[in-house]
Amino acid sequence: MQNRSLSLFRRIWKYRLHYAIVLPALVLILLFRIVPFAGDVLMAFKDYKVFRGLFSSPWVGFGNFGKLWADPAFRTALSNTLAIKLAYIACTGIFAFVIALALARIASPAVRRLFSTLFLVPYFIPSLVVAYTVMCVLSPNLSPLFPVHTLALGRPDLFRPLLAAVEALKTCGIPILMALAAIEGRRAASARGANGGLTAGGFVRQEALPAGKAIAAFMLLQLSTLLSTDFELAYSLYNPLVYSTGDTLNTYQFRTGFMMMEAGTAGASRLFQYAVQLLLTLPAYFAVRSWFLRDLFPPGTDEGGEMRTGPKGLGGAAGIAGFGAAAIGSLAALLPLYMLFVYPFAADGAAGSTAGSLLASANFGTYLAADLAAAAASVLMIATLAYPLTVRDLPGRGLYKLFLLAVMGMGGGSFSEYLLFKNVHLVNTVYPQMLLGIFPIVSVFALKSIFNSRYADLKEQASAEGRGELHAFLTLFLPKMGKPLAALGVLQFVGLWNSYSSSLIFMNNPNGFSPVMKLMYLISNGQQAGPEPGALLLFGAVVSLLPLALLLAFRNWLTSGTLISQIRKL
Repeated sequence: MQNRSLSLFRRIWKYRLHYAIVLPALVLILLFRIVPFAGDVLMAFKDYKVFRGLFSSPWVGFGNFGKLWADPAFRTALSNTLAIKLAYIACTGIFAFVIALALARIASPAVRRLFSTLFLVPYFIPSLVVAYTVMCVLSPNLSPLFPVHTLALGRPDLFRPLLAAVEALKTCGIPILMALAAIEGRRAASARGANGGLTAGGFVRQEALPAGKAIAAFMLLQLSTLLSTDFELAYSLYNPLVYSTGDTLNTYQFRTGFMMMEAGTAGASRLFQYAVQLLLTLPAYFAVRSWFLRDLFPPGTDEGGEMRTGPKGLGGAAGIAGFGAAAIGSLAALLPLYMLFVYPFAADGAAGSTAGSLLASANFGTYLAADLAAAAASVLMIATLAYPLTVRDLPGRGLYKLFLLAVMGMGGGSFSEYLLFKNVHLVNTVYPQMLLGIFPIVSVFALKSIFNSRYADLKEQASAEGRGELHAFLTLFLPKMGKPLAALGVLQFVGLWNSYSSSLIFMNNPNGFSPVMKLMYLISNGQQAGPEPGALLLFGAVVSLLPLALLLAFRNWLTSGTLISQIRKL
């Protein structure tokens, strides 16, 4: 109340630290997000000519948009994207809801933790590696599990449901943990009440309802990326046989912009995609904030994200049933582990030596250093961008929030980004991956929500005691958010390490490929007397070891609150 009585100038001066600490991050966002996006916008209205440059290319107005809508390939990609995304959202939501309820019935915290960690494993394996394991499993010649009599990934009628199912398998661990955290929050609130524990009809109120609300929030946030899919997963799996049902907007834009050099058409497609998703992002964000925030960030959960309340006597029939359902569901998560760490040795005894020669040519050290530097920079950006959002009466807070939401949807991997780095002679270096890997805007909102759900009262108390904002930042915000910030940094590093998009776009020299892009290159050339599948799977296992080790090492800090930052990938 006292702050609101101050004049606007005095309030701005009071919170001057908040405006100052975001300036470096805003400058970087301007240079590496807004400038390339502005180039995409301009390119959408021009007939881009490589030798004339963007500004000298002729203006065509809405001609690119007319050409876009007249292109049957675009309309096909749009319908495929909608079908795949909606199938993915439904599949992931239903599966996560069932598994979360099953895990909630298991009395043993150790068993719940084991299963919840297992469901996270596919997310920490690169999309390319997951795609290649699926290719091997569904191959008529290679499948080690069951006889395959048809080329499933070459059938247009099967490709869309397969892609949606594989993406659901890869990400289902995140909504499962979100639902478990919501159940724990409801149980903790009940335990603090007068009648603690489960009451008559308590299953619906204390488990099904909070889990359903968390899953609903997940589905809402996924709708904000309705026209986006996992580009690397789709690009790794699809082939000319399934273009009619497997081509998505992201693969269409890459093919049109980088392979066919129709940058104007690709720019128009990106602008259309951004406009639609921005219109969906704003209502989704405010709906989640208004209706589901306490379920996603319940104050009753501990920092490890583990369920620690709940009746101890649920280990009977309900616990056995929950264990059985979770065990059956986890078989899909165990599949990539088997294909990576068991099958290569069982199928090909020489796979180890072949993979060893491949590993010697991979740039592990270079990309390890680059991704660590980018993750460290992203942690600093997350902290400085999130802290102003913790002040409810900060002048301009609403506009600042809308700005971040707008930037969040700009994505990356566009032709304008390529031109930006080409003009400063950074193509064929690791710097594009470093510089473009420091903008996890969703993490900013996640960190703000974690802090406000746990420590908002402490910040208000410090303010009432007359302690300055710098004191609160250094002695309250940073110490209390140390573990979430470390977890967000780990997730950012894993995302960079597991991705090959940057090398695909900015690296023309195979000797400079990232480890994952090196694997992509080997798989693509495998039909021409390349390495055997066993060696490629073992190479993928080695590439996946570091992310999986980080999952195990930081599992206590990888809570539902930090993992929420991963549900909106463009």
